Amino acid sequence: MDPARSPAATGSDPDEATPGAAADATSAVARSLDLLEMVMRAPYPPSAAQISEELKLPRPTANRIIGNLVRMRFLKRDPLQRRLLEGDRLLELALAVLARATQREPGHEILRELSRRTQETCNVGVMVGARVRYLDRVEAHWPLALRLEPGSDIPLHCTALGKLLLAHLPRAQRDRYLRSLELTRHTPHTITEAAALERELERIVAEGCSTDDEEYLPGVIGLAVAIPARESPALLGLAVAAPSARASVDELRGHLPLLRDFASRLAACY
Repeated sequence: MDPARSPAATGSDPDEATPGAAADATSAVARSLDLLEMVMRAPYPPSAAQISEELKLPRPTANRIIGNLVRMRFLKRDPLQRRLLEGDRLLELALAVLARATQREPGHEILRELSRRTQETCNVGVMVGARVRYLDRVEAHWPLALRLEPGSDIPLHCTALGKLLLAHLPRAQRDRYLRSLELTRHTPHTITEAAALERELERIVAEGCSTDDEEYLPGVIGLAVAIPARESPALLGLAVAAPSARASVDELRGHLPLLRDFASRLAACY
């Protein structure tokens, strides 16, 4: 290279010397994001051909982007039909974004106010696979309290939040869970039969709330309601938990109007 024409000699940025390459990189990122967005918004997992047609991408280009995203674990293929689904890395990223958003004002402050009003531990959770993931949590200021941090996972079949989220799934999806979930017994009160759990889920849908009467942890009870859906495609739940030494499930139900009011307020935050 002629020293007089080197980037250092001319004072130019090396990236400015290749505007075409920068434009190509930006375009590739944009196409990848468009593709991820389409997969996430599609009512059913799309095929590579559908992605190519919808995004007006040449089939080789669509296949190349899909292959890269699968290798990076942002997408994965359905093992039977080879359609595209969210990958583990994309799911973890989405949950991290949602968790950070819930822990910022005003959502976290709304949860803090609910905890102050009920004098109990309050949390927000979302269904992830066959578990519930806590997105935000405010602990009660009592010596008797359950210490679980945001990001903790709890079972579906024996917690107030888990049963609530399971009950609100579309019928076909709920039935698949009932056939495949391992109904592990955690306490003498845990529901371990699919038929009994299905009856419990129907009751939850009818009443609009879910309870946990020491079904997961001895001495811990809970009450949960759904956070009304807005823009978020995920169903979120709001729950209050308390030691059974301090309250009964019936007493916890006394917080139901307050819980529903705060769930409506939290809906505006997601």
